Amino acid sequence: TLTTSFYLCFGVFCYYRHFDRASKDQTRFRSSQIRDEIADSLCTLFWGSMLTAPVFTAQIRGYSKIYPLGSASWWYEMAQYPLFLLFSDTWMYWMHRIFHIPLLFRALHSKHHRYVIPTPFSAYAFHPLEAWIMSLATYAYSFIWPMSDVAQVIVFCTANVWTFLLHDDRDHFHTVHHKNIKLNFGQYMSLWDKVGGTYVNPKTFFQHKPGADRK
Repeated sequence: TLTTSFYLCFGVFCYYRHFDRASKDQTRFRSSQIRDEIADSLCTLFWGSMLTAPVFTAQIRGYSKIYPLGSASWWYEMAQYPLFLLFSDTWMYWMHRIFHIPLLFRALHSKHHRYVIPTPFSAYAFHPLEAWIMSLATYAYSFIWPMSDVAQVIVFCTANVWTFLLHDDRDHFHTVHHKNIKLNFGQYMSLWDKVGGTYVNPKTFFQHKPGADRK
């Protein structure tokens, strides 16, 4: 499928473009990790597409508030992007925190956190149910507030590209979360982490723990 082809092609690109392959020599990087990441991600893509199909169908049949680009005022055409960003990050942060409740973590989210040193191939390596719930923010906005058809495509593509960039193990915001599961839960920005007291600056984190968290 198109999604699977995108996953494999963009995953390979990000792996060779951004991932520090010297990380594979560290003890927390399992010999079968990339194979496992790909298998988990492909499984999630399959089941996730099944779960998301009714949402797409509802959008196509007019149950959402999607409208043709240019039908709204110029200011809303611009404003819907930061509004979506705030909506999505609010959903992602708090749902992510919920999935760290011990029962849900063991049942669902621990599948993703076994990759302490993630590669871009772990972009979709979640439990399918969790991945679907987390992805709902991308579609839910259009059922609550108006969104142009072009904006829906843009945020969908952006969300998919962004998840690869989050998992290339560079010393950035989300990598901290894979090293310390109590920190940096956000997706696009650090707003809710700062509000919730879970934020740490990646530069500070990796400067103070250059060895302990990368063994």
